[in-house]
Amino acid sequence: MYGVILIATIAIMGGAIAYIGDKLGTKVGKKKLTIFGLRPKHTSIVVTIITGILISASTLGILSLVSQDVRTALFGMEAIKAELASLSQEVSAKTTELDVSRKELEAKTLEYSTLDAKVKETTQKLSALSQELKAVMVERDRTAAELQQVQASYTLARGDLEKSQQEITELQATKNQLDSRITQLNEAKTTLQGDVDRLSQLAESLKKGLQFVREGSMVFRAGEVLYTSTLPGGGNATNTEQALTGMAYKANQNIIDRLGITDQSLEVLWISKADMEQAVAIISANPDSDVIVRLTSAGNTIYGEPVVGQIELYPNHLLYSKGSIVRTEIIDSSRASHDAEEAVLGFLQNVNISATKKGILPDPIQGTVGTMSGSQLYETVNKVKRYNGKVEITAVAKADVYTVGPLKIDIEVKPVQ
Repeated sequence: MYGVILIATIAIMGGAIAYIGDKLGTKVGKKKLTIFGLRPKHTSIVVTIITGILISASTLGILSLVSQDVRTALFGMEAIKAELASLSQEVSAKTTELDVSRKELEAKTLEYSTLDAKVKETTQKLSALSQELKAVMVERDRTAAELQQVQASYTLARGDLEKSQQEITELQATKNQLDSRITQLNEAKTTLQGDVDRLSQLAESLKKGLQFVREGSMVFRAGEVLYTSTLPGGGNATNTEQALTGMAYKANQNIIDRLGITDQSLEVLWISKADMEQAVAIISANPDSDVIVRLTSAGNTIYGEPVVGQIELYPNHLLYSKGSIVRTEIIDSSRASHDAEEAVLGFLQNVNISATKKGILPDPIQGTVGTMSGSQLYETVNKVKRYNGKVEITAVAKADVYTVGPLKIDIEVKPVQ
């Protein structure tokens, strides 16, 4: 736009100056004016020439005043050429440097690609080594745990070995005592044989007393104890259930052995799942004491039928401490109405009644809370007979007696003055 305005200005000024010069030359020619003594015609020519010179000079002058570019083109062309040449050399130098830099960049790019490939390869190797290291560490930890367990087992085994050696020594001493006791018992064998025969006859009579119901031979009576044990109260329900299951299994094996069944895997005892769950809940909710668990026959069972069992639970408490008196009586063995053996048996029945009232669980069928060996009964009867008069007979707990029983007693006999 600036160039168009400049050209238009030059054209207008040139036309105006030419017009003025033409008019001036015409007037000079008409008036026959002369310059420097020249003829009017020549004067008109000179005026026209001078006018053209003025046009050119004024045009250049005005353009120079108006435009920096015109002044530069008229007076600074050589400097521009020199600067252009210098710039061309710099461009050539920069181009050369650019080519060198491009080659260096290509070399660096190739080197970077090579290094990147090596980094990827190294990374893959590192990942593989890391996985292998992780596997080795897991194996090391497992081996360390096994080693620790083996060391613990070894330490425990050494302790058990030392304990077993000590027990062997104690058992050897006990064996020597038992050997001496066996010698003494052999001497009393003849005397006790009569009592054993009498008790065997009594047991045979009891066996023959089994009833026959529903046209079959009854093998278990209602309420008969199949198995008895104690469990700690307040334990984990799972552990309690496992313990009850173990008791049921042992009761099942006892029944199999009693019936003479050869198939040891046969299930002859049935206990309802509801009874089992209820027993587990009661035992687990009773943390204050041990619980007596009795498995008994729910009804009369005929040979060939499964035994339907039920679970009975009782709290187990200490009733008699070792050495405490269970019962004391004074009897007169010299009266004709009192036979010494009958008196002792009556006393034992009273002991059984006292212990039952105290809380010891009796056998549901026989109602007894304990048993006495024939030798102990024979010895007690003989002591009563020797005094032949009023004697004080006392039953003393041989050991701590709990609700579960059985009651084991020593009988003391002394004369009454």
